[in-house]
Amino acid sequence: MRPPQGGFFGYNRVMFWADKIAKEIIDSGQYKPYWVDDMKTPSGRIHVGSLRGVIIHDIVYKALLDAKQKATFTYVFEDHDPMDGLPVYLEEKHWSQYLGQPLFTIPSPDPKFSNYGQYFALEFQEVFNKIGCEPTIIWMSEVYKSGKMNDSVRLCLDNASEIRKIYQEMYKKKLPDSWYPFQVVCPKCGKISTARVTDWGGKEVSFTCVVDAVTWTRGCGHSGKTSPFSDKDRYAGKLSWKVEWPVKWKVIGVTVEGAGKDHMSRGGSHDVAKEVCARVIHYPVPYPVPYEFFLIGGKKMSSSGVFC
Repeated sequence: MRPPQGGFFGYNRVMFWADKIAKEIIDSGQYKPYWVDDMKTPSGRIHVGSLRGVIIHDIVYKALLDAKQKATFTYVFEDHDPMDGLPVYLEEKHWSQYLGQPLFTIPSPDPKFSNYGQYFALEFQEVFNKIGCEPTIIWMSEVYKSGKMNDSVRLCLDNASEIRKIYQEMYKKKLPDSWYPFQVVCPKCGKISTARVTDWGGKEVSFTCVVDAVTWTRGCGHSGKTSPFSDKDRYAGKLSWKVEWPVKWKVIGVTVEGAGKDHMSRGGSHDVAKEVCARVIHYPVPYPVPYEFFLIGGKKMSSSGVFC
């Protein structure tokens, strides 16, 4: 429900831009069905700055409803992403062993919750629910394990050469033919950050868990072949972020989604996603809603309690 006219914090001015966006979306005739979405990786305590994205998407969603349109609002918790840094409030001696593993496979700091990702995600959900934002929650680990991503994973692996071209055109740097837009979970050490796919045979990928792949954890050196397809009993791995983003739009059905200016700037993740949409997965790019970040000392806040 909207606040009354003349409400707090310059409400009329805020809703002016939202009503304008809703009108542009509707008048375009391009974004049906109206599905508004936002996403976040619960890598630690999610700070207040992340509420900006939730609130902006919630207001656009409610502006569509006020325009007498049927709309959906979802919030994706990317609990399948790897732990790539330790929050300052967690003891390094205990938690560093999990660096590189998918968040949903890591124990929760509180045993009342199923896993690490859920612990921090539900804490954030409680906050935005209390201020009136109530999107339907989607857990990305469950989307993969449902099998809904498998067709798109295959499509991206089959078209890896085209994706390499997109990266080369965007960043003026040629990727090796052994680069593929997918990360597997190493069956030996359970890490996803270090297991590099080097070949695709149509049914299985070849991979090596590279010891020095990243600076913040070490791979185990194991090499082998494995299926890149997940099911209810097995999480195989994930697409690379800039490729995964547009695939999630297609699999979920997103038609309206914004992001912070780092993703939406020229040459950013959104530009790569647009090319993947057009040249690989053939899905229309959702209506974009770019926004600024809250900054501290000129730097973006991160959920690990440090600047990123």
